Amino acid sequence: MAYLCKLAAVVAFVLATPAAAISPNAIYDGGIKGNNGSIQLAIGNGGAGQSGLIKALADAYIKDTVSNGTKPFRVAWYTSDTTYSIEYLQSGLIDVGITYSPAAEKIAIDQGIALSPSYYAFRDHFLLVGPKSNPANISKSMDIFTMFSQIHTVAENEQTTPPVRFLSRYDKSATNIKDSLLWVSIGQVPWATAYSTWYHQYIAFPIQALTAAILLDEYTITDRGTILSLDAKLRNQTVIYKAGSDNADDALLNPAHLLVGKKAPHPKVASDFAKWVVGKRGQAVIAGFKKDGQQLYSPAPPTNSTA
Repeated sequence: MAYLCKLAAVVAFVLATPAAAISPNAIYDGGIKGNNGSIQLAIGNGGAGQSGLIKALADAYIKDTVSNGTKPFRVAWYTSDTTYSIEYLQSGLIDVGITYSPAAEKIAIDQGIALSPSYYAFRDHFLLVGPKSNPANISKSMDIFTMFSQIHTVAENEQTTPPVRFLSRYDKSATNIKDSLLWVSIGQVPWATAYSTWYHQYIAFPIQALTAAILLDEYTITDRGTILSLDAKLRNQTVIYKAGSDNADDALLNPAHLLVGKKAPHPKVASDFAKWVVGKRGQAVIAGFKKDGQQLYSPAPPTNSTA
């Protein structure tokens, strides 16, 4: 009954959240007073847009470009995960997409959807978070694969209060792909098993999905930018059990690459923005972007501006 009450609260939260549409989620003007210039760049991204990094990059790029003599212009952000970003590149809706799947990015380039090369923009980091009550009894000393195994074992074999449940965004996003790879790595495919009632398939963007997991006392994979974008009161209701590092071999590292669309409506600006992001100025914006005094993202590896 308690779980059903919490589920009802989550449903109310989702219904109150505006539905995604193929129109800009936000338009940035660089903080330039009276800037009513045309939109000269459209960016597709999910989590970094919700955290505010896309705004920080867009505003800094506008200011830098205008200071060099360009007429004031604006930048649009479209909310999209990796799959939708590539679809939007293919249709020509956006100029650039900031995505999180090297394999999908390579395919997009090979298929002529995006131009070569892809640009290593920054490093995000996945997190395994869960309820403070920790019904799966995972330990922070465990590696991420052992944690997933422990969650599975307890969920399948024990009765706990609250019950052990895992929320997956189940939307082909980089986060969904990551948690799926982690399950497969330990030999489990809970989404394919009818009796895996503890595996919660929840299609939503990052902040909405994490909010649901917290309200429902569920474990989930999220990222640093998303959790630090939550209201502090809500954030304090969950625990980070494992966090990714900048180590290239870390299973929880979440590298972000920038793709320029072959059908980019503004190809010159798109190309210039990509080079600016991986250059000194763009990387400084990324390194300096903080919430609650914490740095959300790491700059790209210094020797890998493209990939």
